[in-house]
Amino acid sequence: MKSICIGIVILWSLLACSQLPVSKTDAQIQTFSDFKSRSSQPLYQKYGQVSAVKVVLDTKTNKLHFISSSDYEYHHEFCREELGYYKSLSDFNDENYSSESTRRFLLANINYYQSIDKFTLELGPSDRMNAQHLEKLFNAVKAEVYFSQNLFLMLNTSHVVSLKPSLSKQIPSLTPEEIYANQTYQPLSKYSNYGRVVIVRDWEKQSKDIRSTDILLLEDIPPSFPLVAGVVVTQFQTPLSHVSLLGQNRKIPVCAYTKLFSTDHLLALEGKTVKFTVEQDTFKLDLADVTLKGQKRSKSPIKLRYDFSMDTLIAAEYIRERDSKSVGNKAANFALLVDYTEKIDFKTPESAFAIPFSFYKQHATKSGIDPLLAQLLQKDNLNRHPDLVKRDLKLIRKMIKKTPVDAQLLADIEKMILRLGTHRRLRFRSSTNAEDRDGFSGAGLYTSKTGELYSDKKPIDRAIKKVWASLWSYGAFMEREAFNIDHRTVAMGILAHRSFPNEEVNGVAITTNLYRDNYLGFVVNAQLGNENVVDPTNGVVCDQFICYPDEEVSGYGRNGGSIDIITYSSLNNGKLVMTDEEITALANTLERIKRLYLRKHYTNKSYLNFGLDLEFKLDAETRQLYIKQMRIFNN
Repeated sequence: MKSICIGIVILWSLLACSQLPVSKTDAQIQTFSDFKSRSSQPLYQKYGQVSAVKVVLDTKTNKLHFISSSDYEYHHEFCREELGYYKSLSDFNDENYSSESTRRFLLANINYYQSIDKFTLELGPSDRMNAQHLEKLFNAVKAEVYFSQNLFLMLNTSHVVSLKPSLSKQIPSLTPEEIYANQTYQPLSKYSNYGRVVIVRDWEKQSKDIRSTDILLLEDIPPSFPLVAGVVVTQFQTPLSHVSLLGQNRKIPVCAYTKLFSTDHLLALEGKTVKFTVEQDTFKLDLADVTLKGQKRSKSPIKLRYDFSMDTLIAAEYIRERDSKSVGNKAANFALLVDYTEKIDFKTPESAFAIPFSFYKQHATKSGIDPLLAQLLQKDNLNRHPDLVKRDLKLIRKMIKKTPVDAQLLADIEKMILRLGTHRRLRFRSSTNAEDRDGFSGAGLYTSKTGELYSDKKPIDRAIKKVWASLWSYGAFMEREAFNIDHRTVAMGILAHRSFPNEEVNGVAITTNLYRDNYLGFVVNAQLGNENVVDPTNGVVCDQFICYPDEEVSGYGRNGGSIDIITYSSLNNGKLVMTDEEITALANTLERIKRLYLRKHYTNKSYLNFGLDLEFKLDAETRQLYIKQMRIFNN
């Protein structure tokens, strides 16, 4: 079997293996082999192809220690076993991550970034080390490493950024965006699979020939993906992008490699069968002698709950969780958020109400699609030619959109909008029973449309019909096929609320730390205005950071108020689009929401590793925090 492996991971392994055993601590790093022999992947895996060595400066003895990662995973373990620290972990954290001049240990990581061939000194997100100590630590490390001219201070937290003006100009620094912009590899979904390599340079032309056994090497990212065996893209993604979620939901390997189309040995694999593996620091395409088989259904189709008996519109304040079988999961989860606003300081979009499943069912029957659906569902759509499936679905959507919406329903919607407030421009959002559910998020599968009361340009009935019709989009249909969801049990409701045509900030937050297992921290992607954080314009980067609620809110550790920056928005001149105070307030709000949700729903879940996926906005005029969506994060 021949292996194509990206990066220098193999080289590093050989170097490490060729060394003599090292001591658990040394005061110098004299060669790259020294560094690799005591390094490991960093605890926070925010980037690919990074190696880390922990460092401790004991201010009691003024001795510097480079820790062997194979012996000690944490600073505390080393200080206890090797330096005689006898107090508890809690005391250690309180004393040695503070700004106090009396702290004994100065703690940090030295990270090596392969993509830019540079070393950085990095503090932990909770570390409040003062400027004097930070400068002392940097200079001590610089004096004992062979890469003293290639060592930089990483401005990875809001605290370190605030210290920068107080530090000597002799201390060079790097920003997260410099790291992010120069990365060449990003793991998005760490799985393995077999498939045939297909190079896609023109999606419109080639998409009709894509098969479920194909591994796609993509020059551009399409709006939706058919069922495939794996994907390599050239643009970096956020953890919440459609490409990332595609891999996580389907459990297939997905990664980004910026040099994909200039790497001849990869392009030479076109048409060949390979085993595709995505790892933290590399991806591999191994030639494989296997017979590829089409997609197989699981034994029992998943039947979804639905109830068509609710035949009136319902304002969000009156929706209950049990109504999800009548109005869909998005509307039911939104109603939970409305309840939470009575206890937590945030808002939900005003003028909110739900259009239950029953109105979609009546419209679908009136449109005449039922016989067409019955015929479609008798076929093996998993392995049919995509063009044939698309043709059948397009006709179904066309019939839904050309059928007039019931006049009484439109009259009732007008009354509801007028009763709920002054907003006349509303966002009509899909709320099916096949999205926002445990095990199947359905993110990006269905359509949201804006409609305005009394508008000829954006009429409400047209918005509603487009949302209804999106139940039978090709992407949504095939995703349900992949999960073996019984289409006959799928129903479409609609959540409507005021639109935000002039939002100041929009973002997505996950209430678990995606970069460090079983550890506090929320991952946030935020961007200015209406620029999409999940599916951005090509080349546009959003803010990506990990934030932490205050200790009195979370009850965990010392990270409260910390902001661990991964990259900055490319639209905001090297600054976060939210202030530190707004980010801390967001983190506290997310923590309170998570606690309320878990207390009722999942008392037996691992708290730190459980995540909710929430969409939020800051209003353009007031910068008031709005949360508009909540669902379980399926990772």
